[in-house]
Amino acid sequence: MSHGGDHPETCKFGHVFETDGDLSSPGKDVVEKIRRGEIQGLRGVREELGDDFLKPLMGDNWKKLKVSASSQGTPFAVVLTAADNLDENKDYSVERTEEGIYVAPQSQLHDEFMQRKQQAESKVKENMRNISELMKQKHMLEHDIRKLRSRAEAMSEKDEAVLKGDFVELVDGANAGSQQGGEAAMKTLVERNIYPTIVSDFYEMDSLDDLKPAEDREDDKDGVLADRPNNEKAILKKKYSMYEKWKDLYGSEVNRKLEDLKGQLKSIERSIGETKEWLEPYVKDMVQINKMGDLQSDYTNYYEWKGNSSMERNLEFICYKPLKKEHGDIVVADSEDEATHYRIIYIHGVHVNMASPGNPQSPAEGPSSGVVMWHPAIVCKHVFENFFKAKIEKYQDQTDELMKDYTGDFETEYGEELKEARKDEDMSVRKLREALSKELDEDIPLETSSKIRRIEDGLDPVDILQEDYIKGLDEVLETSLHEDNDKGEDMYGGFEKKLRKFTGQTDPFVIPPGTDPLGDLTHDMWFNYYWNFKLGFGLYTMN
Repeated sequence: MSHGGDHPETCKFGHVFETDGDLSSPGKDVVEKIRRGEIQGLRGVREELGDDFLKPLMGDNWKKLKVSASSQGTPFAVVLTAADNLDENKDYSVERTEEGIYVAPQSQLHDEFMQRKQQAESKVKENMRNISELMKQKHMLEHDIRKLRSRAEAMSEKDEAVLKGDFVELVDGANAGSQQGGEAAMKTLVERNIYPTIVSDFYEMDSLDDLKPAEDREDDKDGVLADRPNNEKAILKKKYSMYEKWKDLYGSEVNRKLEDLKGQLKSIERSIGETKEWLEPYVKDMVQINKMGDLQSDYTNYYEWKGNSSMERNLEFICYKPLKKEHGDIVVADSEDEATHYRIIYIHGVHVNMASPGNPQSPAEGPSSGVVMWHPAIVCKHVFENFFKAKIEKYQDQTDELMKDYTGDFETEYGEELKEARKDEDMSVRKLREALSKELDEDIPLETSSKIRRIEDGLDPVDILQEDYIKGLDEVLETSLHEDNDKGEDMYGGFEKKLRKFTGQTDPFVIPPGTDPLGDLTHDMWFNYYWNFKLGFGLYTMN
């Protein structure tokens, strides 16, 4: 588990997870497993309760407010703004963790949503084609920049070997073998065995003096190539003069050309970023519409008729505030770095909008109801981070994950961790598979190598590798790819737990005896939030 500050590794006396409402199975059983550290993350909760796990974990609602009206306005506003006052006036951090919509099938409104989905998909495909073309241009530019950068470095460092090689291949040999001047290229002369050493002779030249005999040189020594045939020396002289002129021209232009290419690359990258931004609203629309059918099995159909455009919206919020122990009490912490516990207010709102009996194709004119349910809780830092904060991040990542699927931006902590650990051990994928086979004492199929590469490319190991293989990789590479939900925390129990509590040897995560932070929370909600919320909508009832 992740922790902050100087806190111990875990809650030695059991995790804190206290709710105001009564719990029933299976939620009660799961909460007990969380308290004992037997379930440590979202994966374990989902295995027990499914994706909609917050409701059974939080128990009965503390308060339930229902508002009905002849139009959408007030009921939807009640649901939508239920968390606003906590954010603005009560200093809670408020995060939306779910937003779902269900529209009655075989209705005009449902057809309109499907059309919106098709339009979104069409826009996504169009933008994807643009991104694909831009990515090709980007890769070509990056390739050209890499080549040009190496030549610019060779020019600045006066690396004659590299520059001469470029001249022979790219300038003198550009039309080798053709009838447009390439017949005299040095490469052609070598291939036709006319002057077999002319290229190596050219590489050996430092100046034109290398072709001169002793009587024509100031040092009265023969040049290193003075013994070559006059015809070859004439060609070498011409080529070397061309080379010197090319260096002067090329050297003055290469850096300018490099900057031009960098500017083009920057423009392409900006275009890719803008295209992804244009893509994101349509992807969000697709995420929302795709979830429409998920709600159908969760609610009764007593208010639905075929062709009737009824609609149901669901909103969930997690509101939280950090707490700490101070002078034997639980008080609000100045920052999350100090937090040992958290106040949680889970808000679930449902807005049902019926189509008008006089116009069953339009829900805009029909009756409407909004229901808001509050679920307060006190949890320790570990429960907050590994369940509530994880739920928040999971919701926020929905669109990001789909965007990555569309744009190919696969970056995961698992992939990077596995790749870096394998490199640190200087292992190829084949060697890693062999080490895994030795660790598990069994033959590992060849296709496991492909699966390891796919993990490094960004796929979740749980989706493609069996659990014992993931554990084996963790043992071989000392990684943390496997989240063991069955492993209990190192907690005190029985007589030792009672003795330590009696002697005051508790950790910062134990709620001090005699305090009632949950009671303080509900009291604060009742007098400083709930009443004001109701009065703001003109609701004067006492319950």
